[in-house]
Amino acid sequence: MVAARRLQQLGLGVVVIEKGDHDGGLGNAVISGGLIHLAWEPPDAPVHQKRRRLDEETDGEIDPEVADALAERASEIIPWLLAEGVEMRQKTDAAYTKWTLYPFRTGTGRRLDWGLGPGRSLARLYTSFRDAGGRIVSAAAASSLARDGDLWRLSYSAAEGGGEVSARAVVVADGGFQANREMLTRYVGPNAGLCLLRGATTGTGDGLRMLLGLGAAAKGLGRVYGHVVARGALASDELWPFPHLDELCLQGVLVDRHGELRPVPGGNAVALVTRLARSEDPRGFTVVFDQELWETAARHDPFGMAAVNPDLPGRGGQLFEAARLEGLAPQIGITPARLLHAVRGHEARPDTRALGDGPFYACPAVPGITFTMGGAAIDAGAAVRSHDGARLPGLFAAGSAAGGVHGGPNGGYVGGLAAAATLGLIAADSAADHVRKED
Repeated sequence: MVAARRLQQLGLGVVVIEKGDHDGGLGNAVISGGLIHLAWEPPDAPVHQKRRRLDEETDGEIDPEVADALAERASEIIPWLLAEGVEMRQKTDAAYTKWTLYPFRTGTGRRLDWGLGPGRSLARLYTSFRDAGGRIVSAAAASSLARDGDLWRLSYSAAEGGGEVSARAVVVADGGFQANREMLTRYVGPNAGLCLLRGATTGTGDGLRMLLGLGAAAKGLGRVYGHVVARGALASDELWPFPHLDELCLQGVLVDRHGELRPVPGGNAVALVTRLARSEDPRGFTVVFDQELWETAARHDPFGMAAVNPDLPGRGGQLFEAARLEGLAPQIGITPARLLHAVRGHEARPDTRALGDGPFYACPAVPGITFTMGGAAIDAGAAVRSHDGARLPGLFAAGSAAGGVHGGPNGGYVGGLAAAATLGLIAADSAADHVRKED
């Protein structure tokens, strides 16, 4: 929607093919926490500071050209959004919450709440787009994209029948493929489709599939962004998308359904989610922790969302308790000997936190995928690149359809909303330039 509105401001006619059936869309932006940050820096932070953080967060895996463009142009999105009537305020003392969509989303169990900042902001962009003469085709799934002379012909299916749109330029921003089990199996892991879908159901990778079929190169596929949540979230929206169990899993003892220890890599929850998504049994994990961890890390959420203590039991999540570990084991379906062996293995590893005194707790857990990292390779202007590095004329990608943005061995999440909005502006400017040159 940023790209669509920007193209209007540049004097072009725009058609939006929207898979959701609600005015404002049904993408991840609507259900997000509303924090607009670039690699945990405010978008208006100094360029060199943002550029350094982009490299640090991705361990250098971010495409250098894309990183330069994001760092240089991210500062434009805040005044642009404010001018569009989007309301933002600082949510917590943390610098990365300086620009948060308002009213704040606090982590309620409801997936959609159009009265909160994310929903209101998207609805505002849709209204402005329509008021300026833009056309939105709702509840429509793009099915094919083909070259037709100097134009691109996009076909789509919809509840009221399909159709076609022809255009000089196409911006693909389909939100990733987290809701497509076949693509998760192919690119992430053989059982990744068993993870909780902690994102929009509209993210089925339609745009990426079409771009790859046209010869676009793929970049960075295989990693995901998300949080570990209570396994009960598979059946109850009250446990979705918060509270998350990240800190419990990073500091506690994570075991599979057989009681085997699953070592946690580093201290990054995003890397942990990808690792668990690639496992043979994503729904078989349980985290074991002590009273101190339950009283400290479990009571704090850095994003200003719901905290697992007390929200997990308050929302009906499973929480097992016992005075001794031997008493906890049968409650989670394993023998005391196996649990004690796993705890000893955990405490024998370097840089791990030993369990303290009881009582002890356990919570069944599942990795929740919010969006897939990786997508079509792009250049600094968000133009889609082929395998030989050449641009595919008139094709651009933004948001989770664009590759080379997120990634890295330690998670490499650089901020969904800020990256999407910045790439939206960049893609619109590049698309407008392309149309003018053809004219």
